Amino acid sequence: MALFEGSAVAMILPMKDNGDIDYEGFKKHVQRMIDGGVQAILVNGTTGEPATILWEDEQELTKIAVAMCKGTKTKVIAGGGSNNTAVAIEKAKFNAAVGADANLVVTPYYNKTSQRGLIAHYKAIAAAAPDLPLIMYNVPGRTGMKIAVDTVVELAKVPNIIAMKDATDDIAYAMEVLTRTRDLDFDLYSGCDDNILPFIAAGGKGVISVLSNLYPRETEMFAQLCLKGDLEKAREMALDFNDVSKYLFIDTNPIMPKAALKHMGYIDSEALRQPLIPTTDENKKLLFDAMAAFEKKGY
Repeated sequence: MALFEGSAVAMILPMKDNGDIDYEGFKKHVQRMIDGGVQAILVNGTTGEPATILWEDEQELTKIAVAMCKGTKTKVIAGGGSNNTAVAIEKAKFNAAVGADANLVVTPYYNKTSQRGLIAHYKAIAAAAPDLPLIMYNVPGRTGMKIAVDTVVELAKVPNIIAMKDATDDIAYAMEVLTRTRDLDFDLYSGCDDNILPFIAAGGKGVISVLSNLYPRETEMFAQLCLKGDLEKAREMALDFNDVSKYLFIDTNPIMPKAALKHMGYIDSEALRQPLIPTTDENKKLLFDAMAAFEKKGY
């Protein structure tokens, strides 16, 4: 049984103008996602800027998310990746202890490893928290390495490695993974908002979405149309979403979604921690115009 079917949101992390974490803003954003009907929230994923916050901050954010989602239909996926296996193991143990529903583990970055090393890395983390479902995160554009299909198949046999977030934006790769794991208890989620329709049509169970920060209800609606096979309506919505998805990534994530949420009045500041900096006015205009055109559709 899949952890979820539909949309999960890769949460942004609201900050104050001075760069401090806006915990009250974070709580408001979590509540908006719950109210918007998302199936799960991902806290401390790439979009949540864990590279520039402390482990203690990650712990607090996870605890807040778990407490707020308790008793709702919204699950909590906690980011637990590291390029140090020992650190990732400690994160997995913490995420399990505080009641997260799943642990998202990115491939090791910078020092990287071999495919054999990847298998050892993921198996060690899975074994450290055997009751916590683990989702592998394949994002070679950021990490410099790709999880080979053979490696996915090997790791899919581990009981608590239940899924992979695929941010390769390569439908042929996703098709090969889906084909090779079709008889295993293993699911695939898109990590790219621009391919939700073909990804789910091929057999993916949903999306872990940046777009959902802006439009949680509409993104969930779109994912459910895809899952139900209503291709006519899903195709129309995919085309209506296309320019927003495109310009949401015209600058390094999460720069653009923070600009959009500030523009929408949902967060007080578009502040980021360096080396990330706010985008240009030109980029904002492209995104905001696309958002206005989408919103006129009246979903």
